[in-house]
Amino acid sequence: MHGLGMKRLIAISLALGVLALGAASAGAADGSWGSWEPTFQGPLSVPAGAVCPFAVSAEPVRENLAVRYHYDDTGTVDAYEFKGPLLARITNLDTGESVVRSLSGFGSVVPHADGSYDAVFEGGLLLFLGSGDSPSSQLLLLTGRTVLHGSPTGVKTVVSSSGASEDLCETLA
Repeated sequence: MHGLGMKRLIAISLALGVLALGAASAGAADGSWGSWEPTFQGPLSVPAGAVCPFAVSAEPVRENLAVRYHYDDTGTVDAYEFKGPLLARITNLDTGESVVRSLSGFGSVVPHADGSYDAVFEGGLLLFLGSGDSPSSQLLLLTGRTVLHGSPTGVKTVVSSSGASEDLCETLA
C-alpha cells in the first residue's frame, strides 16, 4: 500500500517529497506511531505545459525534515506525518528566473485502500497542479492550513485553504 501510494504523492509538493523514502521501517502491530526519523527532499522538475507554460524546477536550499509513520494493528502503515523547516528555490528553467520560498510546516497524510489519500498541511505547501487537478494548471504555494484530497488516479483537489496563496507560474513568468 505505501509503496505505490507514496510514490504518487511525490508530485504534490516538496514537503511531501519526504515520502520518497519508500517503505517505512517495520513498525509495531499495536496501532501506534513510530519515532520521528530524519529525511530529505530531492529536486523536482516538470516539463513545459505540465503545470506552467514553461519548464519549472524546485529544489531544497535548506532543510531539516522528519517523518514518522502510524501502524495499524497488523503493522501496516495507515498514516504518516512530516515536519520541519524547508526552504526551496523554484526556477523557471526557460528564463532562469527563480524565487526562494518557505515550505516549512507540519503535514499528515492518510492513504486509503483504493489508492486515494487525504492530507492536511499547516505551513507552506507547494502544489504542482496539472490540467486535471482542481485548481488546474498552477504551481501553487499555499501558506496557512490546507486540506487536500488525491484520487486513486492521482488527481489532486484542494478541498480548503486558509491563508496566503501565490501562483508561482505567474510570479516566474
